[in-house]
Amino acid sequence: MTRKLRVGIAGLGRIFDLNGLGYANHPDIEVAGLCDARAELVEERRTAFPGARGTTDFKEMLSWGLDVVDILTPHPLHADMACAALAAGAHVTVQKPMAMTVAECDRMIAAADGAGRRLKLFENFVFYPPLVKARELMLAGAIGKPTSFRMKVVIGDRSSAWRVAPETNAWRYALGAQGKGGPIVFDHGHHMMAVALWLFGDVRDCLARIEQTTMPAGHQVDAPASLMWRHRDPAIHGIWDVSLALKMRVRTDYYASHERFEIQGEEGLIQVNRCSDRLLDEPVLTLYRDGEVRSFHNLEQDWGESFRLSTLHFIDVLRGRAPQEILTAREGRRVVELFHLFDQASREGRVVTHPDCAAGGRG
Repeated sequence: MTRKLRVGIAGLGRIFDLNGLGYANHPDIEVAGLCDARAELVEERRTAFPGARGTTDFKEMLSWGLDVVDILTPHPLHADMACAALAAGAHVTVQKPMAMTVAECDRMIAAADGAGRRLKLFENFVFYPPLVKARELMLAGAIGKPTSFRMKVVIGDRSSAWRVAPETNAWRYALGAQGKGGPIVFDHGHHMMAVALWLFGDVRDCLARIEQTTMPAGHQVDAPASLMWRHRDPAIHGIWDVSLALKMRVRTDYYASHERFEIQGEEGLIQVNRCSDRLLDEPVLTLYRDGEVRSFHNLEQDWGESFRLSTLHFIDVLRGRAPQEILTAREGRRVVELFHLFDQASREGRVVTHPDCAAGGRG
């Protein structure tokens, strides 16, 4: 009988509730270690995996003979923790964003290559069944040649949404105040940028206007924002709108945000009408072509399921049942790189071209 994969999870905050779904009762998995800087949280989370050892010392957890380390800590910690886990001989899955900078991503990739271990960037949106089906329809030619892509994010009233501890967001606000990437365009926006790259590949150039808004509690967030770009091949145009509606209740089982996606082609269009929310009482996926609308009612719509599917896929990769992790570390690097292009475009008030596509470059 094949030995179970021993998993250690570092970072036991709110997102642990979703990232842990794929490990629970999996026949190939033993959650052997739980680590967080808060000792009381370690003990609380052990109720989900009673057989796991707990610690507040990440280095101690790495000494427990783990096969996989799942890193759910704040993203400024990702690079050092991932490199340490890889050096200890573990495969690593790291929560988005992969790291703070492209240079940190490169260091993580080099560590994985040197250790001969897998490094997965955990991105659940590309496992959300309606988005997976939308991509499948597009690639099958359901709307003809794609010509444009639009995404929309609305941040609403949090009072009736998932409860998130204040300290969970405090460090995010601090990063934004330091100009290192805010909680909406950089952090939550990772999902949106990852989806765009997953659908259409690399970006040639972009233009962005990212504003700062002071929230009622006094901190600032990076919204509203308007972002535009061109993909390289084909040169599909993309538009991504981010807005605040702080008095609008968002029907949701998770965060108080609404996401919407539209892929237009020469012969029709595809819409995914919600993701982490339940804002609109309409089919989650629609296809328009030849004057007719086809609605998809029977797709799994629970956003939480996308987390479970992402984890299950990585387990299949490690067991040899699937060829490659989704997203790879290099794909995670591309998302961080794209954010910094948008950030530069907003700060400098001009179109920014990817270095590979600038004069004399390839692309």
